[in-house]
Order: sequence, then C-alpha cells, then structure tokens
Amino acid sequence: MKILIVDDSLINLKVEQKMLEKLNCRVETALSGEECLEKVKETTYDLIFMDIMMPNMDGVETFKKLQLLENFNTPVVTLTADVENDAKERYLKIGFNDYLSKPASMDQLKQVLNNYES
Repeated sequence: MKILIVDDSLINLKVEQKMLEKLNCRVETALSGEECLEKVKETTYDLIFMDIMMPNMDGVETFKKLQLLENFNTPVVTLTADVENDAKERYLKIGFNDYLSKPASMDQLKQVLNNYES
C-alpha cells in the first residue's frame, strides 16, 4: 500500500513511517496540511493518516480541502492525540474514514491497513 502520513512533528512522522514500513507499506510524509494538498495533487495514495492538531491548517481543514479536489476518493484516517470521550464519533461525523489515537500500536495500524487493502 502507498500511504501518506501528515503530521507537523518530525519525530511522530519518523516513528509512524518506520512502523508502516515494517508492515510492507510504501510511505511518504508531509509536515503540513499545505504539503499534503500538494502531494495529493501529484500522487495517488491508497490511504492517508492525518494528524488533527497542526499549525496554519489543521487536519480537519486539510481534510475538507482534500474533499474538494476533483476525483479525490482516498480513505483518510485520523492519527491524533485528541482522545476526548467523543473524539472518534466527532471525526467520523466530519467524514473521516477511521480514527486512531496516538501513539498507535502495530496491531492498530495492521487493523486499519486490513480494513482498506483492496
């Protein structure tokens, strides 16, 4: 699977990238919502993991802009530190395909990958 991870933390990106590469994924990263939008315009991904709390353009705003792109139909999963009681329900209601809280375990990542493998 070809995956894009969007997170403003370089440390988080590196950890998540290594975990996904161990699960045989091809991984690209973006440090901002703006960079995510540019990459999605150039490349097709099988799945996007999106941080929510980012400066300038947060994950929700980035997600809404992705949905406006012509022919965009890539599943987007939150990968967020937002673990409030209603967080999962709130993000699914916005339209995200799935929700993971940080730090995600290998088992949680495997489960999500299994859900979206074609």
